[in-house]
Amino acid sequence: MLKTCGYYSSALIFLCLAVIVFFTGCGYDAEDNKTLWGRSDATEVDITSKIPGRLVELLVSEGEQVKKGQVLARIDKRDIAAQIIQAKANIKALQAQKKQASLNTLLQGKTTEAAARNANAQLEKAETDFSLAKSDFHRYSSLLSANAISEQTVDSYRNKLEEAAAAYRQAQANLDSSNAGLLQKNVDQADEENIDEKIEQAQAALKEIEISLDETEIRAPFDGIISSKYVDEGTMMSTGMPIVSVQDPLSNWINMKVKETDLPKYTIGNEVTVVDRSGNLKLNGKIVDVSKKAEFATYRSTSERGGQDIITFNVKIQVNSDQIRPGMQFHIAS
Repeated sequence: MLKTCGYYSSALIFLCLAVIVFFTGCGYDAEDNKTLWGRSDATEVDITSKIPGRLVELLVSEGEQVKKGQVLARIDKRDIAAQIIQAKANIKALQAQKKQASLNTLLQGKTTEAAARNANAQLEKAETDFSLAKSDFHRYSSLLSANAISEQTVDSYRNKLEEAAAAYRQAQANLDSSNAGLLQKNVDQADEENIDEKIEQAQAALKEIEISLDETEIRAPFDGIISSKYVDEGTMMSTGMPIVSVQDPLSNWINMKVKETDLPKYTIGNEVTVVDRSGNLKLNGKIVDVSKKAEFATYRSTSERGGQDIITFNVKIQVNSDQIRPGMQFHIAS
């Protein structure tokens, strides 16, 4: 009987201890479950290639700190350098054409202007001679009617009139020809303008190639840390292909999934203190965003009857501390 009682007493003591441990553990778990944890993230940019080509140099490695403007990698630039030489030669040839065209226009202009002045002078003289010849012919024709002169004299003045008329027609033709030369000058000037446009287009094309040459050196967009490396030297790069990623150590935040029932506690602009899992790192931050769009249900109903899932909203706490690494967990200090 005593032995049986001792057995039950030991069992009772063991059960009590188990219950105490269970509820103690549950108490810690419950306390831990009450703490809202969030995960840190940071600004991170994939550095890509804007031009295709072979990656001939990769000058950084993962974890390395870089400065804004620092060269991270280089792409083979020999083809682009050859294009620049060809583009400059094209511009030089067009400029030579322009120079020759300008000289031709100048000479043509002086020649046609002199010819036009001479043709005008000849036409004026021919017009005067023609008018005088007509006057003489009509006067001597009247005298012939009065039998005052011989018909032979009138014939001579008729010949002079015909010669004057022919000279007048020739002078008019010469003036028309000189005017056509002036029109050719306008055509030459239009050709010059066309060459000017070609030179501008060639210079713009050269500028684009020079930009491409500059893009063969891949530079850091800001001070940061190389967080990932995607390729190795010798890789054939295509446009937009990532080379490395750069993380900004001073642009980071913590995302927390807050229950809709607790959302009124979090207001944009509020200053908060966040603590990491070790409890040793405490940082000040500011709530900069509370998402307008809900996440899918994070907290599932424990009751199949009448229970409702609880959805969450993301709360972003900007910290901007170099002590944070993406993926670290934090909670708001009470």
